[in-house]
Amino acid sequence: MGRHLTCAAVILAFFVAAPVLAQEKKAKPLKVTGDVGLLDTEKNYMIVVTKEGKLVTIDFDQKTKVTKFVPQPAKMSDLNLGEAASVSYKKQGDKNVLDSVEVTVKAKKGE
Repeated sequence: MGRHLTCAAVILAFFVAAPVLAQEKKAKPLKVTGDVGLLDTEKNYMIVVTKEGKLVTIDFDQKTKVTKFVPQPAKMSDLNLGEAASVSYKKQGDKNVLDSVEVTVKAKKGE
């Protein structure tokens, strides 16, 4: 009887956990727009500050697509604090993982 209960508990746990794991794999990118508040290219994460003051921490890697200026490819190290950014990211477990970043740079006087 004890084995049957243990087996039933394992099967039940599988059916409860399977949909959660499937959701993580199929997660659609989320978007956040705000200013680059912090950029750590050594630890590969950034913080975006929204207009509402919310801080969103997002991890990135070498595959992250970065676009800056009049859409042209860029690197994470090209970003500067305070620049307006539109960020696309996905939830992976308890982390937000960066998918792409678009940065809008204000034109300098005379441009």
